[in-house]
Amino acid sequence: MRNFELDEDIWTALREATARLDAAHVDAPATTARLLLAHVLDRPKEWLIAHGDVKLDATAQQRFRSLLQRVIAHEPLAYVLGHREFYGLDLIVDRRVLIPRPETEMLVELALNELRIENEELRKSAGPDFSILNSQFSILDVGTGSGAIPIAIATHAPDVRILATDISTDALAVARLNAERHGVADRITLLQADLLDGIVALPPIITANLPYVTREEIEGLPPEIQAHEPRIALDGGEDGLALVRRLLEQIAARAETHDHASLLRAAFLEIGASQGPAALAAAQAILPHAHAEIKKDLAGLDRVLAIHFHG
Repeated sequence: MRNFELDEDIWTALREATARLDAAHVDAPATTARLLLAHVLDRPKEWLIAHGDVKLDATAQQRFRSLLQRVIAHEPLAYVLGHREFYGLDLIVDRRVLIPRPETEMLVELALNELRIENEELRKSAGPDFSILNSQFSILDVGTGSGAIPIAIATHAPDVRILATDISTDALAVARLNAERHGVADRITLLQADLLDGIVALPPIITANLPYVTREEIEGLPPEIQAHEPRIALDGGEDGLALVRRLLEQIAARAETHDHASLLRAAFLEIGASQGPAALAAAQAILPHAHAEIKKDLAGLDRVLAIHFHG
């Protein structure tokens, strides 16, 4: 394939980029090429279609070629572009954090629904002047990564305060950037912690998208994931549920020894599509007095271990 020419126009650049991406077995090569060039030109990708005869200057060609080569080398497109959409929000992402996936949006929906239920119940018990919008009601997001889950929740529940933790200081730095970008940094407290270490008082709702890929599965992941996304955010141990079990055990320990745990109403933990039965069995064994169930995603796959407390 020849190098880009100085007089290359948009159509030509896209055609050749698509061919190179296709030859490298990159998914959706035409769409990927358009997204990359739109990013370089700081234009909507739809603009490219109507301006295919526009010539690219040398700077644009060089930058496009550089980004294209990164994708051909199987670096994830989200890292190359520097952002990813999640729950309608544009989030900063780079190699310090796992790229947010659409299926994780289910945790946001479940948490927001739980907030609405709790709000309604408290209104009934406290009278018409009660407002859930108070500092006592909060959420704990464990293993927050880019901050996608708490930021999405905070954006749609504008007076709820959230504690978000991660073992990685690098991930927390990205989460802080995203919280500031979306104007919710004043309501999200970021804390470095290994799961619930150092946290005694559990809030009404816990969300967690912990690493749940088995070590055997990691070796078979596409290069975009295996070679680029942080292993600490993928590795769930031999069966993928090591961290899920640890979190459940920590919740159980606090429920036994601390009155604060009585505030806990629900926990929502993302799991792998094949892990439903094992995750449910673990929850029932570790938290026998809670009600545990598996929620399926829109594809009909097991996706979330949902646990409700206090009946």
